[in-house]
Amino acid sequence: MRRHEPDLLSFIFGLFFVGAAAIWGLSAVPGHPVRSWALPALLIVVGAVGLLTSLAVRRPRPADRADDEIPPFDPLAPG
Repeated sequence: MRRHEPDLLSFIFGLFFVGAAAIWGLSAVPGHPVRSWALPALLIVVGAVGLLTSLAVRRPRPADRADDEIPPFDPLAPG
């Protein structure tokens, strides 16, 4: 089985939903103070992670393409 690149967008949304569920769960516990800035702070952190991962993603150049990759189909190309 070939390794595939991780889906960063799904990871970021997963972080958001886990964090939002944790904040919601903690706010339902009696006597546990959840600050009003918790959800905005979560959004800022998840947004920062998204920006950092978008900068860190390595996009292959055409010269870096492996020899075994099939080029995209061009119906107008001869042959």
